[in-house]
Amino acid sequence: MLLGLIRRRTEWKAAIAADARRLIENFNDRAYFEARDRIGGRCLDGTRHARYWTAVKLEIARRQGIAIGLIGADIRG
Repeated sequence: MLLGLIRRRTEWKAAIAADARRLIENFNDRAYFEARDRIGGRCLDGTRHARYWTAVKLEIARRQGIAIGLIGADIRG
């Protein structure tokens, strides 16, 4: 059971990293906003849920140096 949980978590993180990389490659500076749009369901992308796209958005922000939530705006740091 524990090994299955670890395996699922590893797969989850790998999928998030892969989608973050793919969005950055396809949308460059707009990747964060594309992921944010997917959270709200404005982009159709299979069976992924808002929680998944939130994690992708945060990974993109981390990779691109975007500070989140400062005075209600997303600002590049």
